[in-house]
Amino acid sequence: MPPCVVTCVPRAHTCAPGVVKPDKYKPVPDEPPNPTNVEETLRQIQANDGALEDVNLNNIKDIPISTLKAICEAMKTNTHVKKLSLVATRSNDPVASAVAEMLMENKTLQSLNIESNFITSVGMMSVIKAMYHNTTLSELRVDNQCQRLGDTVEMEMASPRARAAIAITKNNELRRKQKKT
Repeated sequence: MPPCVVTCVPRAHTCAPGVVKPDKYKPVPDEPPNPTNVEETLRQIQANDGALEDVNLNNIKDIPISTLKAICEAMKTNTHVKKLSLVATRSNDPVASAVAEMLMENKTLQSLNIESNFITSVGMMSVIKAMYHNTTLSELRVDNQCQRLGDTVEMEMASPRARAAIAITKNNELRRKQKKT
């Protein structure tokens, strides 16, 4: 009996007694490092630099929590940054609290991505509640937090999440009306 070839299966299979053919390991390349200079970006946000509209700090794992909070503090009054992405920056509840405070004051930010961090249900709720006070954000991404929130927390978040979606829709409608006038 000829040996069996198995493809696209995560483990070896026995094709015939005594014949095992394992799958070949296919390494997945790491993403290239994010070249953003965090300290320079913070200075630009604080200076309200008109050239800075998109802040991407994704996958920079060594940003101190104090720096992430300083970025949120500076974003409160920034009038140029429209997109802020803090994916996989090891952000936690204190950063989520700073993000929530920023959302309550910022009048420019349109897109916020805080996916793949360490934000718990408490921090996430503060961000979602801040959406009630924000009129410009049209995209909020919060998926894939390291801590599972559980069924009870998910159910508690369902209502605010629906209200956040309504607030985002309202923001989009307001922006559409502003463009017409």
